[in-house]
Amino acid sequence: MSIFHHVKKSETCVQEGMIHFILSHSYVVFFIAVILGSIFHIYFNLYIFSGILYPYIGFMLIILGSLLIYISQQASAGLKKTKEGGLTTADFEQGPYKYSRNPTHIGMTVMTLGLGLLLNSFFMVFFILCASVITKQIFLKEEEILLEQKYGQAYSDYKKKVGKWI
Repeated sequence: MSIFHHVKKSETCVQEGMIHFILSHSYVVFFIAVILGSIFHIYFNLYIFSGILYPYIGFMLIILGSLLIYISQQASAGLKKTKEGGLTTADFEQGPYKYSRNPTHIGMTVMTLGLGLLLNSFFMVFFILCASVITKQIFLKEEEILLEQKYGQAYSDYKKKVGKWI
């Protein structure tokens, strides 16, 4: 039994919108990490670096992470328009999904880590890394269960071919 829904593993039907519901929770975890990191940074002022280069690197990571999220969302939009039945592994390998099953999660991690570097905040970076691990271990596993139920063998073959990370 899944922790997010009441669909038994043996059932093949996936409630509409459940995948986005689960992913929205992972985004909330990142939001909470940024808030907690900001609060701890304000009260404890624990900095990571002393150089002036890191805010620029942080800014670039924010841009790169945002672009990766945007490109990933555009690539997955085509799959949403595709009929659920009759998909092949190649249907899942659009854009960054050719290299990673979770490019949006990677983009979110890179973008928020960039914010931590931009602000030079040890606590923000710490909480963001924790959020990344939590979302990977809980929400992304749940998403993959649902995608496998929804798309069947085509998604299973895609999982064997493409790793979670680069």
